[in-house]
Amino acid sequence: MRVLVARCEIGYSGRLDTRLGRGDRVILFKDDGSVCVHALTGAKPINYMGAPTTVTEDGDVIRVRRAASGETLTILVEHVHADDRHALRDDAVFERQGREKDLHALLARALHVVEPGLVLVEPERPTDVGPVDLYCRDAEGRVVLVEVKRVRAVAAAVEQVIRYREQVGRDPSLRPVRALVVAPEFAPQARVLAEARDVECVALDVERLRGEAAPNPSLF
Repeated sequence: MRVLVARCEIGYSGRLDTRLGRGDRVILFKDDGSVCVHALTGAKPINYMGAPTTVTEDGDVIRVRRAASGETLTILVEHVHADDRHALRDDAVFERQGREKDLHALLARALHVVEPGLVLVEPERPTDVGPVDLYCRDAEGRVVLVEVKRVRAVAAAVEQVIRYREQVGRDPSLRPVRALVVAPEFAPQARVLAEARDVECVALDVERLRGEAAPNPSLF
């Protein structure tokens, strides 16, 4: 990988034409042909070209062309602060932890942390408006629809479980149908909507859930 730190101007021609005036930037030339231009602040590149590209240099002018789309990025270098090349290696596989489906599986084994007496009937129960995360019954036998969020629940999560309740409630034999949203925390708008539409919000302690759902080995 090449890392170029330089004061430069940048022009782009492709889906539209843009020009970025003189300034200090960090430019990454990746081994697959991708090129990213970063400003001094912000996480996202201000210009980028996806691979494959062709990079040519003529004096102080660097041109990055992407033949597949006809795009061209032109970098006019005024001053080079640093220009380094590194032979890098990264064979690691990106792994995701804490997915919502993992949370579903934990809750299925320890629904008492949501409500004592709650019993799972079916996970991912299909409806005409999408699958219910956890289709349950409470200690009194009532249907309980549980929408699970791994992170902060917003109003959209409440609206979603309301749609599920309306669909399931079309069958008179299943009424009354309860609707729950389970999440580590809730946005204020979510709580306001939930209170107005009779949806229950259950704050979830994920660390406690992991402990409660952990296998309990027995000694014989």
